[in-house]
Amino acid sequence: MSLMLCNNCFFSFFLLTLFFFNPTLSFEARNPEVEALSAIREGLDDPHGALSNWDEDSVDPCSWSMITCNSDNLVTSLGAPSQGLSGSLSWMIANLTNLKQVLLQNNNISGHIPKEIGYLPNLQTLDLSNNKLSAHIPDSLGLLNHLQYLRLNNNSLSGALPLSLAILPHLTF
Repeated sequence: MSLMLCNNCFFSFFLLTLFFFNPTLSFEARNPEVEALSAIREGLDDPHGALSNWDEDSVDPCSWSMITCNSDNLVTSLGAPSQGLSGSLSWMIANLTNLKQVLLQNNNISGHIPKEIGYLPNLQTLDLSNNKLSAHIPDSLGLLNHLQYLRLNNNSLSGALPLSLAILPHLTF
């Protein structure tokens, strides 16, 4: 019995050692901004390769094209206007909590505007104009208390403009 117990201990120790010291088996925490941007890229077709250097294995997205970061290396701007992008915009954009600008105008992005955009606490500029977006404008955009500039024209949006947009304190038309 003690020999069997010793074998189990050895096997457990072996597995733990293998797990912790083998880099292919251990888990590294991924940057949530890299995960969010990778999800955004997966949802978009990029015929001109504007997002081609977005590497999901990267630790830091600040060197990626169409991305601007602040001095703390946090993503503050996603700007890919007029790049021929199509597909849909991922709800994972909400994980880019330091975003101040989203500039995706003059593309062919379709689907709906993710309601999660309304949960970006620092967003000041949102330009999704001249795309192929449909459905309604999410009420959650009325939560963007720092929003100063909003362009959604030349899409196929339907429904009424959320009343909450009219009372945003910094929004200028």
